Amino acid sequence: MVALRMNTPESAFASLTRRDLLVRSAVTLASLSLPRLVAQAPAHSRKLAVTIDDGPAVGTGNDLAVFVRIADALREVFVAEKVPAIMFVNERQLNVDGQRDARVALLHRWLEAGLDLGNHTYSHPNLGHVELARFLDDIVKGEVISRPLLEARGKKLVWFRYPFLATGSGETAAAVEEFLVWRGYRIAPVSVDYHDYSFSGAYVRHVRAGDATKAAAHFDTVMQTMDEACTRAEARSVEVLGYELPQTLLIHCNEMNALTLRTTLGHLRDRGYAFVSMDEAMADPGYAVPGLRPGSMGGGGFFNSVAAAKRSAAERQ
Repeated sequence: MVALRMNTPESAFASLTRRDLLVRSAVTLASLSLPRLVAQAPAHSRKLAVTIDDGPAVGTGNDLAVFVRIADALREVFVAEKVPAIMFVNERQLNVDGQRDARVALLHRWLEAGLDLGNHTYSHPNLGHVELARFLDDIVKGEVISRPLLEARGKKLVWFRYPFLATGSGETAAAVEEFLVWRGYRIAPVSVDYHDYSFSGAYVRHVRAGDATKAAAHFDTVMQTMDEACTRAEARSVEVLGYELPQTLLIHCNEMNALTLRTTLGHLRDRGYAFVSMDEAMADPGYAVPGLRPGSMGGGGFFNSVAAAKRSAAERQ
């Protein structure tokens, strides 16, 4: 099993019960006694940008204590591990009566720690399920707080991530892409996605139920799934581009990651990855292949989109 590396305890576990803390310790001790699943690191250094969606914390409702605990835990681990990260924010999460200042303060702390912010729309609508006008309005509403916070620190709001990675098609897709350019955005791509959100609920339930064995086994599956996603992306990058470009990883601001992020980052390091910023990753020419439709970079099939662009360019020659 994968050995869990404990996240920063001061705020990460401040509101957990004594039983929860005992379960976390039990999971760690049980895992340390078993062999770890470590991918063979390559001879060269890989690079990866960590992007984390649905910020500052998803699935907490109006529970401010849990909301703060998740967001602070994620930030503290990124800082402690010296990993640059960009959080894509749904600003609807900030607008809770009586809690707005406390929730916005999390973005202040995130930026003060040297981390970056991106726009994930205000309310996380699926472009395929809403009218174009509403989607464009949600983009603008999603930057009301983030943009001035960045500008106050001499930064710009640059990156946009489509909710559900749904980039649309036809005239609707083109209209959104043109609107994003007009607002000064670049579309944040995803090259590695292991659907971490689908594992979080069960993991947390095992922890809360006091079942250390199930929690450890479940997280082992998470790491195996991440390994498989990385392996596919690495292979496809070589197949399509001839080399491994700096990957862009998608994870989410959920409870599971608040408890296990340090382990996840360590496992990625074991694969040979060095962590870089979104800006550094996107400087690679693989993200600027001629003919690559900007919107295709928001979907999960990034390398398929690159391959299609290269085929089209070859056919035109």
